[in-house]
Amino acid sequence: MKAVGLVGSPVRGGSVDLLVGRVLAGAASCGAVTETLYLNDLVIRPCQSCGIDNRSRACRMEDDMRIVERLLRDSDLLVLGTPVYFDTVSAQMKVVIDRSNCITPLLSQPEGPPAFLAPNGPRKRAILVAVAGAGQQFRTLRVTVKGFLAWIGADLVDEVLYAHDACAVGAVRDDEAVLAAAFAAGARATSR
Repeated sequence: MKAVGLVGSPVRGGSVDLLVGRVLAGAASCGAVTETLYLNDLVIRPCQSCGIDNRSRACRMEDDMRIVERLLRDSDLLVLGTPVYFDTVSAQMKVVIDRSNCITPLLSQPEGPPAFLAPNGPRKRAILVAVAGAGQQFRTLRVTVKGFLAWIGADLVDEVLYAHDACAVGAVRDDEAVLAAAFAAGARATSR
């Protein structure tokens, strides 16, 4: 099994990064091969709504989204890590979500309405890691994430949600219960 963490926070060593690392450590403890991708390090242009390239059945733009596409295709477990910005995912995560539009292309049918091409292979599993300030909601973020996962053929099997009022980078390192929950989520998702 391959488990891939997509870290959508611009802060390395922050709570999102640490929690994604704990989920992946839990997956590795059950034999998964893990990889972490820091979305902030990539150059990904926003979706231009140009459609797919009919020759390759992929996005027309050539940038670092190709790296993300490969990992999405080759992974069994996705760990999506994001801070909550304005009640949804970070810009780094949102550009990946938007650019995934070509992963499940809309096909024209000879008769009837257009239909979506289902992703090949078994459905993937996914874990959402989200970090917010105290009192923030996760509800609207979940809508975005669940829509993305449905689009790419993945099922949300667990969540690690951390709301806090600490200002220190990586504040979650002082919360053993949340770190343990993250590790357990990775182990559970890998052993199913």
